[in-house]
Amino acid sequence: MAEDEPRVNTNEVQPEAEPEYEGTSIRWKHFSTSYKLAAKKISMGWSYDDFAQCIPGWSGAQPLQASDVCKQMSEFIQDSVNEEGDRIFRQYHAAEGIDTLHQVVAEAKARKAAGDAPGQDAWKRVLEPKEAIRARVVPVLRNEKARLEAALAELEAENDQLTDILKINKAKRTEQNALANQWLDALEETASAFGKLSETDVQQWSIEAQERIPQV
Repeated sequence: MAEDEPRVNTNEVQPEAEPEYEGTSIRWKHFSTSYKLAAKKISMGWSYDDFAQCIPGWSGAQPLQASDVCKQMSEFIQDSVNEEGDRIFRQYHAAEGIDTLHQVVAEAKARKAAGDAPGQDAWKRVLEPKEAIRARVVPVLRNEKARLEAALAELEAENDQLTDILKINKAKRTEQNALANQWLDALEETASAFGKLSETDVQQWSIEAQERIPQV
């Protein structure tokens, strides 16, 4: 090993990652449960019939596979909403904040039940509580709103592309169906006309057709 190369101490104890905070108050549990129920409701906001209308041809030909795909998409949406919500909750320490709020409310109720006189407000007199909360919450909500709008715009663009593809495929299928109907109509007219020929005409036509075949 070169003299100027730094040596790595393999015995050095690495600092442990700080454990993730888990909310303990009943207020946080109600909040978390309500959020998960809302995520589940969002994922089930569309029915299988709505899904089948997007791809009528495939869903009609493969109803079992289409049903499985619809279920998987609903589960994916629910998992994505829960994961994104958990990320936001961790980023802004929602569990700690709600637990603190629950503790403050419980202490206030206890003081009121004991008949204690209200104490002096702990916040600064020059700043109202609503203004302080608004100053911290509004920027967060604006940033989240901008992020969701960007994600929605991207999804809408993808949806427009899929819609255009579906329209093109539908137009091609309509054109092919019209051409096939023309061929069938012409075949039926030919068969009908051939059926009206007399036996003599059929024999004469057969002879003429044989004569037109080039001899090898």
